[in-house]
Amino acid sequence: MKKQNNKNIGMGAFVFFLVTYFLLFIATTNAQFNLPTIGDIKSTISLNSEPLTPLPNSTITVTANLSGITGGGSSNYVWFLNGVKQSGISGLNKNIFSFPTGPLGTIYRVDLTVITSSGQNLSNAINLTVSDVDLTWITNSEAPVFYKAKLMPTQNSVVTVSALPFIYRPGSKTLISSGGLIFNWFINDKLESDKSGVGKPDLSFRVDGFPGSDNEIRLEILTEDKTISLNKFITIPVVRPQIWLYFSDPKTSLPFGTALKNLTTKATNLNFVAQIYFFTVPEKNLKWQWFINNKEVTGGGEKPWLASLNLSNISQLFSAQVQVIVKNSANDLETAQSTINLND
Repeated sequence: MKKQNNKNIGMGAFVFFLVTYFLLFIATTNAQFNLPTIGDIKSTISLNSEPLTPLPNSTITVTANLSGITGGGSSNYVWFLNGVKQSGISGLNKNIFSFPTGPLGTIYRVDLTVITSSGQNLSNAINLTVSDVDLTWITNSEAPVFYKAKLMPTQNSVVTVSALPFIYRPGSKTLISSGGLIFNWFINDKLESDKSGVGKPDLSFRVDGFPGSDNEIRLEILTEDKTISLNKFITIPVVRPQIWLYFSDPKTSLPFGTALKNLTTKATNLNFVAQIYFFTVPEKNLKWQWFINNKEVTGGGEKPWLASLNLSNISQLFSAQVQVIVKNSANDLETAQSTINLND
C-alpha cells in the first residue's frame, strides 16, 4: 500500500510539472509575440503610377490603394495636380486619376487626401518627371552613294540599335547618366540577357528573319532602386536585296535616269547598267548573270555593286526580254533579279 501511495504522489508531481511548464510557455510566448488587435492596425494609403515613368505627350494613371480600413462605407478622395484641386475627378470612391503629360522634362506632383467612412484623414503624394529615350538603328547593308533613304536590313544583316536616354530623377530636373541605368533589351519578346545590364545602351544582332518579317525591339530602362521604369519600342523590317536596271551614262558608265521597266524603242544599240541595293556581301563575292530571252549572255564592265550589258543590233529582234541576276556566291538566299521587256 505504501508503494502504491508513493507511485501516485510521483505521478501527480509529474503532471503538476507539465501543467506548470505549459502555462509558463504560453505566458512567455504571449509576452514575446503580442498579436495585434483591430485597434492596433493603422490605416494607410499608397499611390502607384502606370507607367512608373511617364513618356512625353502620353497618358499616366495614378491609383490609390487603401489598407487597414475596417468596416464598410465609402471614402472621399480629393486629388491635386501641382497644387491645383482636381474637382472633376474627386469624390466618393474615386481612387483613380488619369491625366495627359506634357513635353520632356515636365514635372508633376500628385497629392491625394482621403477621408474614410470612419472619419480618418489620410494623405500621400507622388512626384513624376516626364522622361524619354531615343532609339536609332543602323545596318551593314550597302546602297549606292546617291541613295539618301534609310538603309534596310536583309537576312544575315547585322543591325545595331543605340539608345540615347533622357531620364530624370522623379520630381526633379536631374538627368541620370547611362552608367546609372539598367538597359534590358528584348528582341521579339525574348530577353537578350547577355546584352543587357547596367550601362549597356547599345544592342547588336544578326537578322535571321525572312524578307517581309519584322524584328520588334523593346528596351526597358530601370534604376537599381526601382524608382524609374520606362519602356520604348521600335520595329525593324526585313527586306529583300534589290537590283534595278538603268540606262548607262555614255560618259561615266554609271546609272542614268530612273530605273527601267518595260521599254519601247527604235534604237539599234542599248547600254544597260544594273545597280544593287541592300546586299551585305563584299563585292568580290558577287556573281552576276545576264540573260536575253532566257539565254545567258556575257556582260561587261563589272564594278563594285554594279554591272553593265551592251546590246547591239536589237532591231533584228521583234521583242526581247532582258534579265539580270546577282547573288552572293556564299549564300544563295542573298540574291536579287530584275527583268525588263523590250518592244520594237
